Amino acid sequence: MGVKICVDTDVIIEVLRGHEPAVGHIRELEEEGATFSTTSINVFELYYGALKSRKAEQNLNSVGKLLERLVILDFTAAVAERAGEILTELEAKGRAMALRDLFIGTTALVNGYTLLTRNVEHFKRIEGLKLLTVP
Repeated sequence: MGVKICVDTDVIIEVLRGHEPAVGHIRELEEEGATFSTTSINVFELYYGALKSRKAEQNLNSVGKLLERLVILDFTAAVAERAGEILTELEAKGRAMALRDLFIGTTALVNGYTLLTRNVEHFKRIEGLKLLTVP
């Protein structure tokens, strides 16, 4: 079995738009046997964006079809506890981060997934979280 990949919203949007670097990278990881997931927080971001768009019905349909192919990692009590610990540590260092990013990164970390994102700068604050980016 290959690596476990949690795909962030920014990369999912690129895939939905057919952006070749993202699509190609996902295809390569798939060929290597990767397991793909996203978090329940990313699901919220995708539906929120689709509902706000001019092509809401079409985008909701696209999001729904893509999500059927992914494991959805839930924001559990264990994730919430770990996120609280991480945020406390970050605030003590003056390095707090947006809560949605904290929740996404912590969900991936607690579940043992590598996060595939373009926002490496945001997520590298979470100690122990493995990160990949689209080339």
